[in-house]
Amino acid sequence: MAIGATGSSDPRPNIVVILADDLGYSDIGCYGGEIQTPNLDRLARDGVRFTQFHNTARCCPTRAALLTGLYPHQAGVGHMTEEQRDSSGRPLAGYSGRLNDRCVTFAEALKAAGYFTAMTGKWHVGQNHGVTPWDRGFDRTLTAAAGGFYFPDSPRAALFLNGKNLGSRGAPLPGEWYSTDLWIEYGLKFVDEARAARKPFFLYVAHNAPHFPLQAPAEDIARWRGKFKAGWDVLRQERYARQLEMGLIDKAWPLSPRPDAVPAWSSLSAEDQDRYDHIMAIYAAVVERMDRSIGTLVSGLRDRGELDNTLILFMSDNGGNAESGVRGRLEGSQPGDAQSTVFVGECWAALNNTPFVRYKHYTDEGGIATPLIAHWPRGISAARNGALEPQPGHVIDIMPTCLEVAGASYPDAFKGRSLTPLEGVSLRPGFEGKPLGRTRPLFWEHEGNRAVLDGKWKLVALAGQAWRLYDTVKDRTEQNDLAASEPDRVKALAARWDEYAARANVLPLGGWRSSAQNSRGNPAPDLSNETQFALKMGDRLDRAHAPAIAGRPFTITATFESDNPQGVIVAQGGSARGYALFVENGKLVFLVRTAGEVTQVMAPQLTKGAHTAVARLGRGGALSLALDGKPAASGQAPSLIATMPVDGLEVGSDQAGLVGPYSTDNQFRGRIESVRIVLD
Repeated sequence: MAIGATGSSDPRPNIVVILADDLGYSDIGCYGGEIQTPNLDRLARDGVRFTQFHNTARCCPTRAALLTGLYPHQAGVGHMTEEQRDSSGRPLAGYSGRLNDRCVTFAEALKAAGYFTAMTGKWHVGQNHGVTPWDRGFDRTLTAAAGGFYFPDSPRAALFLNGKNLGSRGAPLPGEWYSTDLWIEYGLKFVDEARAARKPFFLYVAHNAPHFPLQAPAEDIARWRGKFKAGWDVLRQERYARQLEMGLIDKAWPLSPRPDAVPAWSSLSAEDQDRYDHIMAIYAAVVERMDRSIGTLVSGLRDRGELDNTLILFMSDNGGNAESGVRGRLEGSQPGDAQSTVFVGECWAALNNTPFVRYKHYTDEGGIATPLIAHWPRGISAARNGALEPQPGHVIDIMPTCLEVAGASYPDAFKGRSLTPLEGVSLRPGFEGKPLGRTRPLFWEHEGNRAVLDGKWKLVALAGQAWRLYDTVKDRTEQNDLAASEPDRVKALAARWDEYAARANVLPLGGWRSSAQNSRGNPAPDLSNETQFALKMGDRLDRAHAPAIAGRPFTITATFESDNPQGVIVAQGGSARGYALFVENGKLVFLVRTAGEVTQVMAPQLTKGAHTAVARLGRGGALSLALDGKPAASGQAPSLIATMPVDGLEVGSDQAGLVGPYSTDNQFRGRIESVRIVLD
């Protein structure tokens, strides 16, 4: 704490760690973006930007690694917050869905060293299993278990203050709030408590921005309308040019090509261009508001005399998010309000991750590259203001960095439990441009996508596919695969990855998939072995007799008739995972909940009368919907439905856990002749 600011004699710095959610590498101004982020840009101007920093490609694993300094599987969160078990029913150590007892959080370590510890924002590392921030070292908390909201009227809004469930309204919350602002308001309240206690403070701000459902005040959205009509092709080129000018990337690295699935902007109708502009305007408003909140935090620290001796670290949990596919989602009577659902989609995600390939979920650079800004006036020399630091880093490095600047140590044991040794290294030498002293490669695995980075060499692969090799000094945009010409290097790096996977609880590879399947992919004994189901209106199947869809593609063929089509045709699962084929506002929708995300495709307006719909969830998460023999819509879910839903199947309504966004009054209006489900 700054000497004299509170009368404290403790000269150790305060620490603030800020994590954005689904923010792409190039989305903020100081990393090439056109979105106005003056407060982050100012931190970068007066601090250091790391140009080759990495996350783990997904929200929960990144949070686990950030909190603990371990690879996510070592901390127990190799995938999302669902517990997975092997074929004998034993929990898989790397896929417990929650922080385990062989790690400590940075809050636990710093609290033991005399820091006042606080957190605001999104937790998402196992509160559903009883693992909470107030029990993992944080003295003060205002948190959400898993995010998914911005306004008090958002359907999933629920806040926890120091362990007490406040819901979304009522004292001590303000009458109306926007989560991005609320995290900072309470963060500064907690800073004041630390100052009153005459302790240095550690504050973790885990923004849910800019994660879907994208929501922002209408006036913020209005400022951005029309400003993305140049389209993703032009804007990607402009971001790339700014990155080159800033020195963030090397001119030898070409801009990655527009993805095959993404259409040329010039090929779109004026109506579609306006729709896409609206989506990106909402995204920009969410990012702008997040930047404004960071400005409020910085001003608050300055006003309290704490800014100069506070280390601020800013980063994102994964790359831009292509979930919901090429079309994205723009739903609701007022898109961007509390009741709407907006996803940025694949087209704009390609812009978010400029100049890299792929997105969230993937271990290519588009999935794992993040900004990292370090700002600490008293601890980083002014000569480094605005400096770019090219040494590779990873979120496992944040814990050791915090420990070093705080003069704290990582314990061998905690509460009588031995701990897994730290994997990361301190970034503090990099603040001054000195070597980090890393002696081991960096590793990744998520949903079978995997990578290893050793010096300049990166080995990377998609799930189930062969390794590719890139020289990141010459080709960080991963355009020139050298695997065929460097087989010995591929073999050596692959062996290092295998060693990591064996020691870090990554195995069994695919352990993130269903606990309802054994190692051969067959249904577990308590589930149906049937692969074809012929159903009619009113049929209900419990979990044991419903289609065993975990990890399997399937096709639904439904024949129905109605004068006023509305309601659920068939649904299996609930609010955690499953699928639904339903009619909403006269349009046929096929929705899938998988890998913690919701993806849907929609057919045009139905006419009254008889129809036949064919909906398919294919390998890799490919979605398709056909109506009356003609293709109607397609999309891309993150994956197959990895875990067998707890809820069963219903034809003609969904009265258990709701899979879709419809109300409980969802019985189909009309007659369902037949529903046929075939598992691959």
